[in-house]
Amino acid sequence: MTLLTSLQVSAQKKKEEFLISIYSPPPAKFLNDKQYQVLKDAYVDILLNIGPGVKSDKEGNLQTLDLARKYGFKVYVFDGRLSLGDDKIREMVSDYKAHPALGGYYITDEPDSARLKSAVDLMNKVKKLDPEKDAYINHLPDWAVNNYEHGFLERYIKLAGKENINYLAYDNYPYKRKQKLEKTYFNNLDIIRRVGLKYNIKTSSCLQSFGMYVSGVEELRRPKADEIRMNVYSNLAYGIKNPVWYPYWTQDNMSSITMSLCVIDSAGVKTDMYEPFRQMNGEMKRLGKTLINLDAQEVYHTGDSLWLGTVRPPADFILKIQDEKADFILSRLVAKSSGEEYVMVVNRSFKQSRKMTFQVKDSVKKMKEISKINGKPVKSSFRAETHQITESFLPGEGKLFQIN
Repeated sequence: MTLLTSLQVSAQKKKEEFLISIYSPPPAKFLNDKQYQVLKDAYVDILLNIGPGVKSDKEGNLQTLDLARKYGFKVYVFDGRLSLGDDKIREMVSDYKAHPALGGYYITDEPDSARLKSAVDLMNKVKKLDPEKDAYINHLPDWAVNNYEHGFLERYIKLAGKENINYLAYDNYPYKRKQKLEKTYFNNLDIIRRVGLKYNIKTSSCLQSFGMYVSGVEELRRPKADEIRMNVYSNLAYGIKNPVWYPYWTQDNMSSITMSLCVIDSAGVKTDMYEPFRQMNGEMKRLGKTLINLDAQEVYHTGDSLWLGTVRPPADFILKIQDEKADFILSRLVAKSSGEEYVMVVNRSFKQSRKMTFQVKDSVKKMKEISKINGKPVKSSFRAETHQITESFLPGEGKLFQIN
């Protein structure tokens, strides 16, 4: 029995993966092999089965689960029976629990402080019936809730029990109208990073793949490829383990809200956003083989001015940037088991490429880059004789280095 338990624990550890999710998968009338192959080609892992045109009843979820199984996806089912009482919840879980493509249950989106306890109660009811699967709640951004870190997120964790939370998940979309960046974007990432570290919970964040007009006024702009890249790599620098694209499929007919073209248009055709989406997912999956085991212990920013919730690196940090006016993110990540150190460097500018030299701390003997092509350590530009590293970065690009 002891050996069996040990093998089970070992198997669970091996399942730890860096997973990429999407909201709004292909709706019911596009539930076919062609659309699921397009998803497969883009390195997607999890389908949150909610969105316009998505069937959220038993039949629709089972059809999605069956097709997802064929392509190796996991599905978080969304089912209206969740709000119909304990008997219907038991019935719902019984219908899906044994399906091999089931990854979890979508509980709710953005509960405020008043709804938090009822959301957690639903979550815990589902977890008791199927403790092996995720019961997913996505949270509001920091600007929408008072006392966000201690009064809201920590309250959520204490109500739910940290052992019942697969991901501490939230959304805060960075790209606003008139070329503005959401002022709390980095602050929110750092709060989620700190709380995740404190309670040893993996973190999850939504990536912006849409623009939005409300009553004809632009509220969020549709991100370009370089902006998508910065959104991705800034999330990785803060330790996010489950990026969630919102949304994948373009949503039409939304009353006063008009959404821009997303990754796939409403007719099932790839937009110009698909290739950056596919490329970033591929890079995240390859880097994710290393990142899944790392904690982002320190995150710093450089540049002329600092954003809310950011600080400059201390004088004794592993890397010292040559041009302190350049906008960069520097993150120190540590392997959970071995204590091995890594540094992620991100060009925070989503408008211009940079070639930058960094002075490396004298105690560092080697630096290898984790390849975005195969996920393995490869030679970097580090020069031991000068203790410098010079790298070129695309707008928004990040690079991950292993430190010896």
